[in-house]
Amino acid sequence: MRRAAAISLVAVIIIAAALAVTRSRTEGPPPQPNVQQQEPEKQQPGTNEPATGQPGPGSGSQNTISGAKPGDFFPLSPGSWWHYQGEGNEYATFKREVLYTKGDRAQLKEDNGGTVSAAVFEITADAVTRIFFQGEQYENTNFLDREPREKVVILKAPLAAGTSWETPNGFREIVDVNATVATPAGEFAGCLKVKIEGTGSTIFEYYKEGVGMVKREFISGDTRVTSTLDSYKINGR
Repeated sequence: MRRAAAISLVAVIIIAAALAVTRSRTEGPPPQPNVQQQEPEKQQPGTNEPATGQPGPGSGSQNTISGAKPGDFFPLSPGSWWHYQGEGNEYATFKREVLYTKGDRAQLKEDNGGTVSAAVFEITADAVTRIFFQGEQYENTNFLDREPREKVVILKAPLAAGTSWETPNGFREIVDVNATVATPAGEFAGCLKVKIEGTGSTIFEYYKEGVGMVKREFISGDTRVTSTLDSYKINGR
């Protein structure tokens, strides 16, 4: 149990948010009951070959996104899943999937190979908020109707560079709305880039409209841990 708790803590730090759920690590939940888990399969947005390179800061010509809501960058349709390839830490590789949805809430399961966690997110017109998190959750428990335990805003309107807010996990700010990110799943342009400042560390998360998080970078001194989208499936698309 001590080793599992330690692993869970590492995941929460890397994921900051999330979650995720806690690589698995975030902000996620249990072996699913109603959703049949699938093997990762490559799906690429508008390209047949994986793109290479590093995330770019964007052209800088766009400072805000009009007509889109935070929830558009955090799709939570039932049965959707995302697989992330990790570097820098054995728990940076993880799979996240939507187990249950009800009204404006959705429950995610995150499995990083060391621990499994559950997280409930609430989607409103102006924010995506994590309201419940349960680490080491290996059962098929549905937490959608549980009373909120926390209020961690993951994304917040307006979707504009400079939008910032405080969370229990650190200060968050949208620093770019037109970032380009190359991943094994393809190249994604027009991404939100969110900076999370913690104690002695900085995390950058990149979100693509209609896809969700495509990359996370954890930086602390000389330590760099990344989780990059490898494959995904968004149900209903």
